[in-house]
Amino acid sequence: MEEQKGAVEAESLLEDLGFDQLPIKVSQFIDAVSDGSFPITMEYHAFSSNQFLGKAVGNDEGAGIIINSNIPDSRRLNFTAAHEAGHVCMHVMQGKSQNFSCGNKELGDYFRDPLERQANGFAAGLLMPKLLVKKLTDGDVNWQNIKQISDKCNTSLEAVFRRLSWLEKAPVAMVIHQKKQFKRFVPTSHFDFYIQQTNLTSEQLEACTNVSEDSYPSDFDVVDPIDWVTPEKKGLRLTELYTSSIMLNDGFIYTLLSYDDDCFEEGED
Repeated sequence: MEEQKGAVEAESLLEDLGFDQLPIKVSQFIDAVSDGSFPITMEYHAFSSNQFLGKAVGNDEGAGIIINSNIPDSRRLNFTAAHEAGHVCMHVMQGKSQNFSCGNKELGDYFRDPLERQANGFAAGLLMPKLLVKKLTDGDVNWQNIKQISDKCNTSLEAVFRRLSWLEKAPVAMVIHQKKQFKRFVPTSHFDFYIQQTNLTSEQLEACTNVSEDSYPSDFDVVDPIDWVTPEKKGLRLTELYTSSIMLNDGFIYTLLSYDDDCFEEGED
């Protein structure tokens, strides 16, 4: 798995360099990696287009990173910086490639480009190293734990969800809506069921926790799985599904889906 390869590389470098406290600041990490034999610079410039996120260029004598300071979300900007650091450490310094420009087009090609996936994994491992993140929560993939890690590590809720779900090997997925309209979903390798790409019902909307008014929840509702997934696969049938939905700014609604052994009954192949 390319993301995991990147995360392991980042965690190994953090250990070698003596980083043992959160949050990990990308600029400090770059300063620690950079030396006289291979200097690395990182600069922030305001680009008018949000299509461009960041760039990493270099050769066998050094490297430079440029980040679009106009990325509106500070936590996405932080992850972008860590992503470009991954390109430098894993690809430029190791002679695999000398020029990376990352924007919306590259995000669209993400699953077809192993180097982009490695850089994303590197960013996750750099900002949320396993040994330090594990100390923050009880490990359950719920909104309370995700929020706590997000605040401590200066990373987005989605980035934390991806990282925590992998660390815990949990059968979870995230579904994203905006103003009831389906936008996309974030699958994980341990979630085995096809996710319905449907808009939210009024009942589902009412079940959301508005986190601008209330705290992030740790609990889940038990619902009929047919409202969210195709409940049959490989001779198994889901009879229940656990869901937890939060409402964010701009009408965005993030829903965690999960299940365990108690949710199954045997079905027909």
